[in-house]
Amino acid sequence: MNFPENNVIPLNPDVLLRVMLYNDPTQNSATQLAPDAWVDFDTAFGPTFQAGTEHQISLVNADRTSSPFRVTVTDFPLLEQKPHPDDEEIMIPVATLYLMPAA
Repeated sequence: MNFPENNVIPLNPDVLLRVMLYNDPTQNSATQLAPDAWVDFDTAFGPTFQAGTEHQISLVNADRTSSPFRVTVTDFPLLEQKPHPDDEEIMIPVATLYLMPAA
């Protein structure tokens, strides 16, 4: 039996993780913090990124210095299907994670 390649379920499911930082407390707009990265499904949807968890992240400034700050996960990661960045005929799972600066 032949199955189309874009309907294949991988044995080790990975998702593309997109990390967004809300720009203000109203949560009306957000900025992507880094390029999307492949992570395993359990990392994206396991206990690490549950709503309310706090994390320390560092961003590299234009002068190549690091600026660490604390963020809080605002909600559970949002799972969507989007076209693969290299082949738009293949749909891939994308988990979008929204963060707010920690109070």
